[in-house]
Amino acid sequence: MTVPDGGAAAKKAFRGPASACLSLEAVIVPLGLLVMDKVEGGLTPAKIAWVVVLTVGMIVAIARFSKPWGLPLALALQVLMLLGWVVSPSLGILGLIFCLVWALMLWMRHEVLRRQRLFAERSGAGPG
Repeated sequence: MTVPDGGAAAKKAFRGPASACLSLEAVIVPLGLLVMDKVEGGLTPAKIAWVVVLTVGMIVAIARFSKPWGLPLALALQVLMLLGWVVSPSLGILGLIFCLVWALMLWMRHEVLRRQRLFAERSGAGPG
């Protein structure tokens, strides 16, 4: 088995888990409003706006993940989730959890691509 496409199939295969993770985030982040309301003493316009921007951004990222800028957009949303700590500690905790999930997914993607390259080199096919 060679990797003539330079791992393009593995990169495309990453779209499914990444879109699934973004979908899960797009559902969970708005539910954070309930926690913010009950635990943090109420909702503010800043909290609501931050959650709405993140949720819409995640839906857009799901639809555009096949574009070359899809992964950077998804990662930028994770940074915004972490920065949400300034607005709401609950949002920051969600951001930390999902950043760890994304870090694990990116590591797995990197490892699959590395092993494909290694296999291709050992089988004499070369990297492309």
